[in-house]
Amino acid sequence: MAETSSPVALYDEAASLQALQRYGILDTPMEPAYDDLAGIAAHVCEAPVALISLLDSHRQWFKASVGLPLRETPLDQSVCRYAVRQPGVFIVPDLAKDARFAHFSIVTQENPLRFYAGAPLVTPDGYALGTLCVLDHRPRHLSQKAQDMLCALARQVIRLLELKRANDRQGQMLVELEEARRQMAVLAHTDVLTGLANRRSFTARLLQEQALLRRDGEPACLLMMDIDHFKRVNDVHGHHVGDQALQLFATLCRDVFRAADMVSRWGGEEFLALLPATRVEQAQAVAQRVHDALTTHPVPGVMPPLALTVSMGLSNFDPLRPLDITLRALDSALYAAKREGRNRTVVV
Repeated sequence: MAETSSPVALYDEAASLQALQRYGILDTPMEPAYDDLAGIAAHVCEAPVALISLLDSHRQWFKASVGLPLRETPLDQSVCRYAVRQPGVFIVPDLAKDARFAHFSIVTQENPLRFYAGAPLVTPDGYALGTLCVLDHRPRHLSQKAQDMLCALARQVIRLLELKRANDRQGQMLVELEEARRQMAVLAHTDVLTGLANRRSFTARLLQEQALLRRDGEPACLLMMDIDHFKRVNDVHGHHVGDQALQLFATLCRDVFRAADMVSRWGGEEFLALLPATRVEQAQAVAQRVHDALTTHPVPGVMPPLALTVSMGLSNFDPLRPLDITLRALDSALYAAKREGRNRTVVV
């Protein structure tokens, strides 16, 4: 018989809408698993129309639709919004004789729908999202067995939604895990403070480049750079200004060096750059651009202005010479630059 008494309040509109949004199901494409459940409901209840109806803020949207070529209708034309307010199956034997529904378009249209039975779709935490419902063109009743089957199928709809939600969460976790792995890989190869390559990753790159140079015979250069009087910067201005100085120098290196060049933070205030396909005189021009950039870019936020200078050692990158010997020669050139007064480049 038609439900006419005040229903038990299972449906809290705001809370149910929030619950529905958490499933991320609205406006998704039709899916065979949901279509199958609607089809089984139509078969079990011997009804020409079956819907999986979800109640949005202003509409009811159909995840599955059998016998009704619609994907949504206005919420004020929804019988389902009554069905979600009570447990069990909500039955209206004749919609045309119920004042709540007699004016609905599905009742007044040509070939009207007259019978309705809907089982609420209730989440594990108690929120009603909509219904699995069946409709017929003639007034009728629904057996208790069919009602039980309709409720069982409604529970299966919820299981599908829960499975989707779990899969979505797993997918998001996989995305987050992949991002964490990517960040770990970046951290393994990158100096956190400056964003430049760290010593470990740059050493590996130098060995790779050395093998390529042996094969191809192209020239290349290495440039070792050390910020002058860096300990004094830390002692006088504090380590936070020292960090700013390192970051400034890294930024200037990105701006000054060419796209093919590679720069690393070699350790402390020391930086090492690889300049592929470059002869010594070309590398000297790059080094001079670094000197020039420092004169016009003081450390930000420090008064009086704090201008950095840098001492450099420059060498061609001989692929036949062991890397450690090349690096020791660069280090000697760097300290020769400091002995000669700093803020200069010494070629070895």
